[in-house]
Amino acid sequence: MSKCTAAQAVKAFEYWLGYYEKGSSSYATTRDKSAFEKNKGANNWTYAGHICGINGPAGAWCAMQVSLAVYEACGNDKALAKDVLWGVWPYTACNQLYDAAPAASKGHRGYWTPQPGDVIIFTDNGITRTHTGIVYAVDKTYVYTIEGNTSNMCAKRSYPLTSTYIWGYVRPNYVAASGDEPVQPVEPVEPYGKLLFADIGLHELSKGCAGPEVKTIQRVIFARGINHEAVDGEFGPVTKAGVQALQKQLGLAQDGVVGKETWKAVLTALE
Repeated sequence: MSKCTAAQAVKAFEYWLGYYEKGSSSYATTRDKSAFEKNKGANNWTYAGHICGINGPAGAWCAMQVSLAVYEACGNDKALAKDVLWGVWPYTACNQLYDAAPAASKGHRGYWTPQPGDVIIFTDNGITRTHTGIVYAVDKTYVYTIEGNTSNMCAKRSYPLTSTYIWGYVRPNYVAASGDEPVQPVEPVEPYGKLLFADIGLHELSKGCAGPEVKTIQRVIFARGINHEAVDGEFGPVTKAGVQALQKQLGLAQDGVVGKETWKAVLTALE
């Protein structure tokens, strides 16, 4: 029987980095990387939808991208993929997997220490589960993910472990599928507010700035559930738009400049 380990699931997901959803059915049945950027669109036509049998406007595909990665990690064995995903392959809605998983294999943010290979589930309002992906790395402060249907593509993201955008996590049934030993949990995380701002000066930031302070504000943008392209330390037009959205959330003037008032509001929101 084919194996599916956590590492294999992550690797299978990584193949799809840079994949854009299609504007129509054209290229939606093509797996080759040469088609990843062809027919870019926002109509949910994807290879994941093709494999899962739900495509086009009705097929929001973040969960289906998880299904696809597990399916391919299982050697294209749908029965095994279903076993790994606690009986819900294809996983097509963000509430399904968490609801199906046994209590010992899932937990809400703050009550579960994520590991690589875990499925992460997000919420926009603390109640409704709206998005999902897979964890590829974790440290004491951040969880690092790969997600489908994020800015209409498959991309890597990162979030503070205490981000209210995170609903919780599910550990797929990798052990039963592969016979591997369970992955040991990472060290307990430290408080987000204590670590995120510990080693930066909170200087004014605007378009053209670069460095660790820019990375910090980019991570705050992610933590507030605002779309962003990357945590790369480069303050470009996308970061400026993210700062403006952040300022709107915080009730500030939306000038796209991270000054004293913005830093103060961000820190106050963490208390």
